[in-house]
Amino acid sequence: MALFDLPLDMSELQATLNPALQAILSTTILETIKPSSTADSAAAFFFVLSSLAYITRGHLWDRPDPHYKVWFERPQLIENASGSRATATRNIAQRLHEGEHQAVIFWGSQSGTAERFAEALGREFYTMFGISALVADLSDYDSETIANIKKEKFVVFILSTYGEGDPSDNAAGLWDWVKLLKDQKIRVEGLRYIAFGLGNSNYKYYNRVLDVVVEALNVAGAKALMPPQRADDAAGATEEDFQSWKDNLFAMLRSMGYKQNDVAYQPTISVDFNEELDKQNDSSIQQVSTHHQQTSLSSAIFPLSIRSSRELFTTGNRNCIHMELDLGNHDLVYKTGDHIGIWPCNPDEEVERLLAALGVEDHRNKRLSVSALDSSSKPKVPSGSTLEAALRHHLEICAPVARKTILELAPFAPTPEARAMVTEIGQDRTLYEQLTSSTHITLARLLQLASPLDPWSNIPLSFVVDKLLTLQPRYYSISSSSVISPRRVALTFLVVNKPIADQEENIIHGLTSNYMLSASKLPSNSKAVTPSFQHITDNEVESGKIYAHVRKSKFKLPITSLTPLILIAAGTGFAPFRAFLAERAKLHDLGKPVGRMLLFFGCRSSRSDFIYREELERLKDTLGEKLHIVTAFSRDGDKRVYVQDRVAEESQSVLEMLDAGANMYICGRASMAREVDFKLEAAAMERKNLSEIEVKSWADGLKKRGKWKVDVWG
Repeated sequence: MALFDLPLDMSELQATLNPALQAILSTTILETIKPSSTADSAAAFFFVLSSLAYITRGHLWDRPDPHYKVWFERPQLIENASGSRATATRNIAQRLHEGEHQAVIFWGSQSGTAERFAEALGREFYTMFGISALVADLSDYDSETIANIKKEKFVVFILSTYGEGDPSDNAAGLWDWVKLLKDQKIRVEGLRYIAFGLGNSNYKYYNRVLDVVVEALNVAGAKALMPPQRADDAAGATEEDFQSWKDNLFAMLRSMGYKQNDVAYQPTISVDFNEELDKQNDSSIQQVSTHHQQTSLSSAIFPLSIRSSRELFTTGNRNCIHMELDLGNHDLVYKTGDHIGIWPCNPDEEVERLLAALGVEDHRNKRLSVSALDSSSKPKVPSGSTLEAALRHHLEICAPVARKTILELAPFAPTPEARAMVTEIGQDRTLYEQLTSSTHITLARLLQLASPLDPWSNIPLSFVVDKLLTLQPRYYSISSSSVISPRRVALTFLVVNKPIADQEENIIHGLTSNYMLSASKLPSNSKAVTPSFQHITDNEVESGKIYAHVRKSKFKLPITSLTPLILIAAGTGFAPFRAFLAERAKLHDLGKPVGRMLLFFGCRSSRSDFIYREELERLKDTLGEKLHIVTAFSRDGDKRVYVQDRVAEESQSVLEMLDAGANMYICGRASMAREVDFKLEAAAMERKNLSEIEVKSWADGLKKRGKWKVDVWG
């Protein structure tokens, strides 16, 4: 019953209330209010109405949601068959015993790669060796209970390292436990383990999490069943490194007496053409990921209009684009320093190539029915999508095909020659690496290489969807200030066209950067032909729209404008600093005091790729002595000077500013940030007379206090 539907007759109203409320009503309202005029009657009426609203809340209106408590329950609370609540154990040893598992595969993942690897390994353990392995999120169990796992079982750790050698968020408990092993000299002699790490050698603390965990376990007496191995994403070798580690792992299991079974492909999802969906004539086709989640850190995805684009390079065969996107009326906001995630689509040429290689060109417009066959599988393509839409908008068809996938293609080969070729490449890592280093091998290109004339029509669609990765967004630092331009986002991107083995005619086109170049309608400076893409049309703007979402960042200006800034960037790493400086200049124009700013900027040449040069000159005129700019050009003249070299030359000023409370920001490639770290730590050791341990503690202290921030990519 709504509040304004309450009966006005008092006796009728009393009858609708429980006895306690009737008593309150009769004593506090009905017997005490005695109006003597029309105004008093009106006041009494509104008083009664307000009182009723108060005393009937939760009884007649605004009743509490009986399921509200679920939001605050731990996920480990589960409902058993009798309907009562029971707590799932956080003791991993007990969980393995209750589930009769022979192993546990722990994953520590920030981006999802380690989780994906762990789930795949768990399935292969069972199908290939009959090993029942529990695939476990590290945060679901108390790490100290790992020590209680019995000797006949074993543990697999798949651990990622990110940032400044940090563990993933879900591995925080393990990180604390391994420190206890070392500090309290805890023994875990009965524990048998295997470890694999994910990292990027361009970063200073490459695979540090793996190294720390392995060292702590070995010191505590645990037995490593095989040496730890590391994946290196710097060379794009994560998938291949994982496959090589699995090869070694499976060989070890065979040596332990486990029999390896020959397993035919077993789909984890069902993918079929659906004639009933075809009849619905639904013209809407979802063009972005079904798995993207709006969270406290990431917004929902919206189509944003491209309002303007311009070329930043003055000469040369490369493009660097400044693009501005209109947020329009969307429920989308950003803050200075945030990231924007751009959702690309695959180029027309690759879509057509894969349709032809699979022999399904005539089925491109048929709709797909997609469903998971087990609880651990997540369909990558939404049901109702056409086959062409699935390949264009949802699957990563331009990525190199993994060696394991090549080997699994053999049973579906259209000819004996094709079967022999993919088997040989899949079994021989050296041959695979030679092939991938000399040409860009996607799934479609491999199929056509192995069988130029006959299509691979025997491959199930479930295999294609299963083996290809989900199309992911690419992130860019926002180069506009939300204070100055709250409803328009600027981004700065280099268009990537990478020759393979120095062959100008054999190019790997950066997917998202070429997609945005195509959308901008700007001409390409490269000799390579820009791929063609399907774009969202917009009658208001010539360039159309692109799908994007905003991701919050910790790369933020200090609260007070008086805090000095040290800004270190190379190339498009300058993007967030454009926003920082513009915001400081605006405050300066308004008469607000601003702190000193020291900008280091590096690029190839002052003549060709000094981006935003005119803007920087205007900012220098505006800010005067508050802004000092130090440049480094790696291809001007005979001497190559990099931004880290300039930082070393100006290290005294940098250290003095840090000691005075400045915030330092580094943005660009991880290799550049790593070199800057080395240069500054070396300078601090010399000028402050610190030991290697002391200087690391000094640098770590600045980073923990937010005075030394890094926003880099591999």
